Amino acid sequence: MLEKQLRDLYKSRGYDDSAADLAVADAREMDSYLKIYGVSVETASPGQIEKYIAALFESGKINLPLLLALARYCHVANNHGAYIYFTRILGGIGVIESIKNRMLAYAGEEAVEKVFSGLLEIPLGTAPGDMPAFTARFMDRLKASIEPSLYKKILAGNNHGLPESAMQEEKRLYEESSSLDEYLAGRHARNVAELQEYCNIGKIWYEQEITQEVVDYVSSNQEILSAVRDGGKLYMTKIPYDGINFLKSTDPVLKSYYACHCPFARERILDESRENIDSDWCYCSAGFEKFPFEVILGTELGVELLQSALRGDPVCRFAVMLPPGIK
Repeated sequence: MLEKQLRDLYKSRGYDDSAADLAVADAREMDSYLKIYGVSVETASPGQIEKYIAALFESGKINLPLLLALARYCHVANNHGAYIYFTRILGGIGVIESIKNRMLAYAGEEAVEKVFSGLLEIPLGTAPGDMPAFTARFMDRLKASIEPSLYKKILAGNNHGLPESAMQEEKRLYEESSSLDEYLAGRHARNVAELQEYCNIGKIWYEQEITQEVVDYVSSNQEILSAVRDGGKLYMTKIPYDGINFLKSTDPVLKSYYACHCPFARERILDESRENIDSDWCYCSAGFEKFPFEVILGTELGVELLQSALRGDPVCRFAVMLPPGIK
C-alpha cells in the first residue's frame, strides 16, 4: 500500500492526522477489493474502480471524504485512468444546488417549486451513465416553467463555484495590458506553456492527459483556453475533455463525446436510447467559461451558445458579450 505517499499528500494540503487516518483506512479497503482481480491501485483499470464504487453506492457507504480519499490514492499511485474516472463522478458536486439558488434569486420560490418538486436529484457517487436521465427531466421542467432568456441566465452562472481569488493574477495582468487583445494573446500563450509543461512531465492536467498533439491543437487556436475578440464579442472554444481521443477520432459521435466535459450529460451522446437532453443545458458550461472574464472585467457578461457537443457539434463554442468601452 502507498500509505506514506497518501499521508504526505494529506499533510501537504493541510489536513490533520485524523483525516489522513480515515483516508488510509478507505484506501486499504479498496486495496482489499482490488486483490479479487489480482491488481493493485497502480494497475487497476477504470472499470475495476467503477465496480468498487458501484458496490459502495449500493451499500450506502458513499460519502465525499471517502471519494476524495480514493481519488487522491489513485493520484499518488499515478493511475491516470482511475483518477480521471473520479473526476467524472466528482466534477458535478454543488452544481445543481447552485442552479437552484440562482433560480430562487432570479425567478422566485414558485419557479423553484415547479422545477424541483418531486424531482429526484443525483445522489453522490452516481455512475456517469445514470446521470443524463436526471438532466433530461430537469431541462424539460425548466423549459416548461421559465422563459428562455431567464433560464439561460440562471444556467450561465458560476455554478461550479470557481473562486474569484483564483482569477486575481489574471485580473492584474489584464489591467497591466495595453488592450484586451494584448491580454488575450498573452493569456493564451501562458496556458499553452502550462500545457507544454504538463506534457513534458507526464502529469494530469485537471481531467486529462496531455500529449504534444494536444498542446499543438490548443496552440493553433487562441479561442481555446483564452478568447478572440471580434467586435463586441469574445469567441471561446472549450478544450476537449479527452484531447487525445478527440484528435484521434474520425467518427462524429465519438468526436462530440470526447469534446464534452459535462458529467450530467456526456453519456447521452453515446446512447440515443436515453432521454433527450435539451442542448440549452450547455449554458451551464458557458457560465464556467465566461466567469474568469467576469472577474477580470468586473461585471456580469451575457453569453450565447454557438456550438454544443450535446447537439452533435464537434466542439463547444460560445460568444461572450463585452460591455461598451473596452479598449
